[in-house]
Amino acid sequence: MRNPLAEPTAFLETYVQNHPGCSKDKLALVTAAQFGLQKERSVYFHPEFAIRFSFASGESFSNVVLSLSALQRYDHTPFLVCVVRPTGVQLLMANTTLLKKISHSSQTLTVDNVRGSFLGHDIARTYAKLDNLPANFDALFTLHSQLTWEENLERLVEQTNAIVATGVRFEPSQEQTQHILNAPKIARLLSQHPDYLQLDADLSRLVQANRDAILTAGRINNGNLSGNAIEQIITQARNFHSIEDASRTLTIGTEVKIDIKTKILSLSSNPKGYSIDGTLKALSDGNTVVSFFFVGVNIVEQSIVTCLVSFFDKTILNLTRFQHHWSGRNSRGHTQLSGDLKSLFGPDFAEDVDVSAARTFLQGLIDLKPQAKNSR
Repeated sequence: MRNPLAEPTAFLETYVQNHPGCSKDKLALVTAAQFGLQKERSVYFHPEFAIRFSFASGESFSNVVLSLSALQRYDHTPFLVCVVRPTGVQLLMANTTLLKKISHSSQTLTVDNVRGSFLGHDIARTYAKLDNLPANFDALFTLHSQLTWEENLERLVEQTNAIVATGVRFEPSQEQTQHILNAPKIARLLSQHPDYLQLDADLSRLVQANRDAILTAGRINNGNLSGNAIEQIITQARNFHSIEDASRTLTIGTEVKIDIKTKILSLSSNPKGYSIDGTLKALSDGNTVVSFFFVGVNIVEQSIVTCLVSFFDKTILNLTRFQHHWSGRNSRGHTQLSGDLKSLFGPDFAEDVDVSAARTFLQGLIDLKPQAKNSR
């Protein structure tokens, strides 16, 4: 899939090299003319990206960039800040995932009252071990696309107002801990159970019945919007009445909670995994397992492959990474699937749960401590 930022970032860097000392306004005008950008107040935008041009006289960059409410209008596409200096130009991605907090006039910022602006130093220079540089913009936006506006807004409210979250971190009792640690054993027993295999077959059949709609949704350039659209197609289809909120209770009484993940097979991506606290709480009732249902979309070949696989499968555990840096206070954070997922879609793939390794992994999740954060 084409990277919409490749041409504008190359143009900006090349123009400034060839026109040293050009002004912020001049650079904005020539860029707008080159790419057919429209201007709305201080933002130049295009259906595929938006740019805010700023000036900085030195190496630091503490200017007011944009209000959070204005950013909301462009957050579904890559949002770039072009910092023009006498010595050159700096490009930063500034979507909400890349913001650390809201600094200016944000005293009454809440999830129901979006106000305040972010400054240049509020933009993260690294995220998920990726430097905020043009070479990484495509990967950074892919990561941003895994999060919703609401998730980022809640985090920014918390970080900005130094609110200590309550009721977020799940602290299991001794009995609940035993239930959690027993979940891999249940998952292993279910791997070849007829009910579990039937669930996989039913979901796969449902996907194929909605093939055209899913392929259309897979062409949406925003990964989060595309994934949400495909999830809605699967969970709201009328011909599969047994799925309710992406879960099914099997005839033996075990509940299988299903997290639907979309994978565009032509792209490399590291999809968001799951809330650690939410997963531990779900497993603590003693008769629940959790599985991913992957929908692999091949836009070129117009085909779809699927895979139902436990969170505790060997392949999945090897790909699971902890992500603390953008979680709330008093929270264990989220996981992220990092690595090659293609083996999950191969004809020879079979779910394989190593109970001992999965129990060790779960104990590690239980023992995770919240990460200290500075609100200012």
